[in-house]
Amino acid sequence: MLGTLGLAVWLYSSTGPSGGIVAFAQSDIEALAVVEPARVKSIDVEVGAEVSPGQVIVTLDSGSIDAELALARAEEARLQALIPAELARLEQEIAASVEGIERDLAREVEEQRRASAEGEVLAGEISRVKRMIEDRQASVEDLSSLDVQRAGVAAIASEKPRTIKLLRAQIAAAEERRRRLREQAGPETAKIEADLTVARREIEQLELQRAQTTLRAAHGGRVAAIRKRPGDVAVPGDPIVEIVSSRGRIVACVPERAALDVQAGDVAKAWVRGRGGAPLTGRAVTVGPVVLELPTRCWPSLNLPAWGRDVQIELDHPAELLAGQAFDVTFERPSSDAQGSPDVPTLPAVPVAQAAQGAQPAQGAAQGAPVAPAAQRAGAGEALRMTVPPALRQLSRFEPSGVLPRPAESRYLLVSDDTGHKGEGEGAPLLFAMSATGAVAPEPVPVTGVKELVDIESITAGDGDDVYLLSSQGYSAKGKRKKARTALLRLKPEGRGFRVDAEAHLAELLDAAGPSVLAGLGLPGGTRPLEIEGMTYRDGALYFGLKSPLDAQGNALIWKLDAPRALLESKRLDGAGLSLWARARVGVELDGAPTPGGISDLSFLADGSLAITSTPSTADGDAGALFHVARPQAGVLSPRLVRRFPGLKPEGVSPSLSSGKLMIVFDAGAEVPSFLELPWQG
Repeated sequence: MLGTLGLAVWLYSSTGPSGGIVAFAQSDIEALAVVEPARVKSIDVEVGAEVSPGQVIVTLDSGSIDAELALARAEEARLQALIPAELARLEQEIAASVEGIERDLAREVEEQRRASAEGEVLAGEISRVKRMIEDRQASVEDLSSLDVQRAGVAAIASEKPRTIKLLRAQIAAAEERRRRLREQAGPETAKIEADLTVARREIEQLELQRAQTTLRAAHGGRVAAIRKRPGDVAVPGDPIVEIVSSRGRIVACVPERAALDVQAGDVAKAWVRGRGGAPLTGRAVTVGPVVLELPTRCWPSLNLPAWGRDVQIELDHPAELLAGQAFDVTFERPSSDAQGSPDVPTLPAVPVAQAAQGAQPAQGAAQGAPVAPAAQRAGAGEALRMTVPPALRQLSRFEPSGVLPRPAESRYLLVSDDTGHKGEGEGAPLLFAMSATGAVAPEPVPVTGVKELVDIESITAGDGDDVYLLSSQGYSAKGKRKKARTALLRLKPEGRGFRVDAEAHLAELLDAAGPSVLAGLGLPGGTRPLEIEGMTYRDGALYFGLKSPLDAQGNALIWKLDAPRALLESKRLDGAGLSLWARARVGVELDGAPTPGGISDLSFLADGSLAITSTPSTADGDAGALFHVARPQAGVLSPRLVRRFPGLKPEGVSPSLSSGKLMIVFDAGAEVPSFLELPWQG
């Protein structure tokens, strides 16, 4: 009877969201293994060590790949040297040809002048002889010989202009050939260019293989086992190191009787079983679709199976969890006016539902266009402060200006418009890594091949493992625009960071392009007001979102670069296809007043639609907005307002690592930056 009463009490206490529900820390085993047989060179961790996402765990022997890579780079250098040598040879040939034609031209002009002079002399002599014939002092035979000489001279004089014109045309053709040779590669160097392309593809393949000799942790966690030692040969499928990862999630066993009382989005509080103190807070992110038999550890008795639904809880902030650790969990339905738990630091933000209710079409938007998916379906959300380790703050400033999801690494890469500290490492070439829960790695991601990164405003992924970075192209507050502020960089993974693979300086190329090109891009007054803060990639092309200038109607401009590779390799706009692709009205509200907005970032989504964040184009103050374009096409776009961010500066937008969400990052200057995962079911 006592046992029955005890069981009844347990069932009663766990049938509703207000009762304690059994939960445990989710444990995933990540096994680091090779894709091809390789020898282990070093293992940089010990059993029990804590590791962070992206941390180097194992280094494999790369001697043979390094040798092949050195040969391939030497071949690339040889081919690169052949091109200017071949162009120099061709220029010499053209110069010699032009010199010879110019000599012929000078001779023909001289002969024309001589013939003209002889003709004038003969004309005078013929006149004199005619007078002598009239005076019977000369015979007609004397006149006939002069007429023959005059006819010959006249024939030469009449032919010379045609010869001279032909020679001048030959000189002009040679000069045009020389100009084309200097401006773009032609058939003369086509074979070398083709061989160079093959060599570069081989280098890219070898670099990819080289990068695979460094094994990194995909998730944070603790080293559970080391199966190999330096010097051992590892084969595919044979784990070298095993890492237990908690991933910051808890799995709750909701009993069958309470199966309908918990929904995705419910606020969860979790207490470590057997301990007091403040609970961990989070939200239910997924709820099991069916009632199934729960894991054995969730049974009230080993002899009494329990049924229910498993609920995945994502914590609001990273926490040190021991895999399998038990918790008691309660769930609460969030109220419509919830301002967040007092245990969770939040920043002021507008609930999505409120923004959707008050959202109006952007000026210039087509009436009747579909409302952006997030505005229809997203629940209330708040921007959360990132967790920035003190060690990172001592090393560098961190002011997020762009975000790139790296699903294979289970992390985000972020760029900061300022790095290092003034007077100490300012402009250090660094990227930053952030986990899915907003924890910034204490160790930045290095970028080699460039001395500094200055005012980097955007980051996006290209084809393969390409990553693009773009500086603002704008002038500093002191009115200066150093070369590093105009950089467009293509990066390749190398070691634990990236290497600059190609570089061009966009604003400098625009300044050299001429007024007609600038006017066609919406810069009739030149590049002085130019600020580019957004960049995204689709179907081989880069798209640039301009913060300023706006057009005469207050629209922000979007440029399209059809051939980034051509621009980076030739360092010329010719053939790269840079054009003004679209215009969009993306205004913001600053202190409650409508304010012209410029693009702070943009991102194409999986369904082909376009997400755009905006901030004041030129006005001072913190304000922002999120817009959505359902069917982006060249021309005037019709963005729909999804949400406003009063008091915040949205600087980066991208698809989230979590399915069905957008990731937005906010720059807070010297304060702690924030992020927002916005539900998005397009």
